[in-house]
Amino acid sequence: MLPAVWSRRWREHPMRRRVDVLEARVLLAVCAVVLVGAPSVGTAAGWYAYGHDRAVAAAQRTALQPVRAEVLADAPEPAPWADESSRPAALPVPARWTTADGDEDRGTIRVAPGTVRGERANIWLDREGRVAAAPLNDSDIWVGALTTGLGGAAVAAIAGAFAVVLARRAFERRRVADWEAEWVRVEPEWSRRSA
Repeated sequence: MLPAVWSRRWREHPMRRRVDVLEARVLLAVCAVVLVGAPSVGTAAGWYAYGHDRAVAAAQRTALQPVRAEVLADAPEPAPWADESSRPAALPVPARWTTADGDEDRGTIRVAPGTVRGERANIWLDREGRVAAAPLNDSDIWVGALTTGLGGAAVAAIAGAFAVVLARRAFERRRVADWEAEWVRVEPEWSRRSA
């Protein structure tokens, strides 16, 4: 049924109206723009996010200093039902490390469950010597870029769908207005015939 209705807008026939042809052309143009635009927007957004995150990671690497810390207490084993993501959660444990100045410092760091006392863990210190989050790695950068790219493409596709809905409503209002105008013109003739 849908192909017959869709093709009706293009063929010559007595029921075809200019608004139907215009609607079909506008919808075809919007679909073409979305098919080309959504991947383009997604690609541009993804590359922008990739470049931005690489710059952020480079700045983080220059601002942070990697240090090996010694774990001072055993990290508990995780309960099998504690985390549904199937990734081991990092747990806080006390540790000690040597700063760039050669001073020994102590604090709390996050390690994988099951880490035992005496093991070494990599941590990052900021310029003030505080424990900081690790800089973005390559997988973080790629995941961020892909997520941003897919999100940009989805937003473009949703905007296209919204444009189609708005166009359909506008054309439907135009059709109704044309039908009302035609009825105002034809109704007096019909009223005389039925009387």
